[in-house]
Amino acid sequence: LDVLINNAGVLLSERQISVDGFELSFATNVLGPFVLTNLVTPLLARSAPARVIFVASGGMYTQKLDVDDLQSEQGEFNGTVAYAQHKRAQVILTELWAERLAGTGVTANAMHPGWVDTPGVRRSLPAFWKLVRPFLRTPEQGADTIVWLAVAPHLASEGGRVWFDRRARKTHKLARPVSPPQDRWRLWDECVRLSGLAGTLDG
Repeated sequence: LDVLINNAGVLLSERQISVDGFELSFATNVLGPFVLTNLVTPLLARSAPARVIFVASGGMYTQKLDVDDLQSEQGEFNGTVAYAQHKRAQVILTELWAERLAGTGVTANAMHPGWVDTPGVRRSLPAFWKLVRPFLRTPEQGADTIVWLAVAPHLASEGGRVWFDRRARKTHKLARPVSPPQDRWRLWDECVRLSGLAGTLDG
């Protein structure tokens, strides 16, 4: 396995529960990719050099990680806010994966594709889609940096970064406080606990 691209995602208009008992968008955007990455890490290491890529979103710049409410149990559910927080969580987990994978020949990076004209955007954000449709990227444009991260030879040892249009970018842009280190590892530990992987990851 040379490349794992975690791209599945969902933005919901109302809070739903998955068949496993988790808030559905958190399960899809965060917990599922966390489990999958963990399960295939031994195969990636045997296949090294190999790469893990998380497809995040520029929406993450509007949110700070709320590790105390990962499953949107507090207050009124806002799907757009939850999605942005999940993408922030993905970036943090990417950085933590990069640390854990150091020395294995496996790298982990995140990217955001910009606003792309996809069925998901049309379905989840119909008003936004109608307003900005002329300015949205094509799927091919959105996928460009993903493919580049997967194959560019000089990135074989580059990890723990966020990319946009083939350039490394800052993980924070707006006046949002950076999550303290203990919250970052609390996120990791909670994903371990919820996924039942405590026996395979040291947390």
